[in-house]
Amino acid sequence: MDKHIYIVGFMGSGKSTIGPVLAGRMDRPFYDLDNLIEEEQERTISEIFESQGEEYFRKLESDTLVQNPPSEPCVMALGGGTFVNKINRDFISKHGISVWLKIPLNLAKRRCRNSQHRPLARNPEQWESLFRRREKIYQRTDIPVEVEGKSPPQICAEIEGHLSEIR
Repeated sequence: MDKHIYIVGFMGSGKSTIGPVLAGRMDRPFYDLDNLIEEEQERTISEIFESQGEEYFRKLESDTLVQNPPSEPCVMALGGGTFVNKINRDFISKHGISVWLKIPLNLAKRRCRNSQHRPLARNPEQWESLFRRREKIYQRTDIPVEVEGKSPPQICAEIEGHLSEIR
């Protein structure tokens, strides 16, 4: 398969954990969009949010995704809000296959409760509302995969099974 694999999901769903495992199993390079932005900007996502706001960050995110796509097929973990932007979704649909790591709200809360580097996780009510809004958009992905109660290798095997059906 020559398309990129884009890993989509809410904060704490395991995108940065599953992505490298899946890339290794598929013998592809792995990229984390947030890390690419941090390297390019020479500051953290939190610092970008704090100094210039979410709107500025979302533009950076979209520019990084769309303007410099990897030349060889890869696995890329996206930020939790990347897939919300229609321009990003259209680009992902054209150049790759989207995989949604579906996580229940209570598990996402447990995984993120002590996180200081997630600017959008600081207000519990806003966070739950964000989860509900994004979940509706994540339903537009190509492959949904439940993550609760599964190990990274189990999740990757499930993704690979779905990918083999698409080929």
